[in-house]
Amino acid sequence: MVLIFGPRSGEYGYLQSLLFVSLLLPVLAGATYLIIYYLVPKYLLQNRFVLFGLFTTYTFIASSWIAEMIVMVMLIFIYENQLSKINPRIHDIGYLMGTMVLVILPAIAIHATQQWYRERENNARLKREKLELELYARQKELDYLREQMHPHFLFNALNNLYGLTLEKSDDAPELVLRLSELLDYMLYRSEQKTVPLTDEIRHINNYLEVQKIRCGDRLNLYLDIGADLDGYRIAPMLLMPFLENSFKHGVSATSALSYVSIRLFVENGHLHFGIINSLPAKRSEKKHHGVGLTNVGKRLELLYGDKYTLKTEETEKEYRVELSLPLERTRNEEVEVHDRG
Repeated sequence: MVLIFGPRSGEYGYLQSLLFVSLLLPVLAGATYLIIYYLVPKYLLQNRFVLFGLFTTYTFIASSWIAEMIVMVMLIFIYENQLSKINPRIHDIGYLMGTMVLVILPAIAIHATQQWYRERENNARLKREKLELELYARQKELDYLREQMHPHFLFNALNNLYGLTLEKSDDAPELVLRLSELLDYMLYRSEQKTVPLTDEIRHINNYLEVQKIRCGDRLNLYLDIGADLDGYRIAPMLLMPFLENSFKHGVSATSALSYVSIRLFVENGHLHFGIINSLPAKRSEKKHHGVGLTNVGKRLELLYGDKYTLKTEETEKEYRVELSLPLERTRNEEVEVHDRG
């Protein structure tokens, strides 16, 4: 501003302009703060553009009038009869207003840029915190569902063992061995976020062997497992509730001949799993799908969102489940370690 209001001649140097600017700075600062901290948040940010423009114009006019009063005081009491040596621009009201605009507008622009940057950083932080809370809540719910799944599976397994010991079956040792492998997988491997698909299938096979021992000749089991399953990972114990539901409400609900048909294969990185089980001729009209299926539905939503499809159908004679979901690929080094193991 000293350059703008420089002297007309070099006799006084820039002393007069420095004095003038010193008196004018409080006016400029007041107008700037009024616009930035009052008019902008109350009117501009609230989309009240007409009022913002009107009050901003009034602020410039009032500030220019005050600045002109300062100029008059300087001319009357300081310079007296030396007007010819004063820069004539300092008492031009239009020039004063234009100069204030040139000073205040950049200040507003700088403040707005800083405010925008702070808002962006704050929004980014809030999004990160929200995402972290959502992930934490989802993980806690998954942990809760898994904790519910463990005693549910263990209860069914012990019931099977108890039945065979009552019958003094020769298959009891084999059942104990299979159950030990099932429990080892359930207690230790199921704590992981994902496991190799081949391990999950091995766990399913152990479960089916237990069921074949328990059910004997009254069970017809059809199992179709596709090839090329290496290199994929899946959430542990995700398919087991469908199997348990088939045996609990299908095979175990009757002493008549029953069947369970299972098909599993991978195509284009997606797991396709289907299971069909017969239903008793006489059963309660109320559908019994068990807590296991309720939990697996919630797990699927938490793990895969809208990327999976689950279809169930119940007729008078059978119950069908069709599940499709994307699989996670195993990294090369994990495949090598798994193969060596």
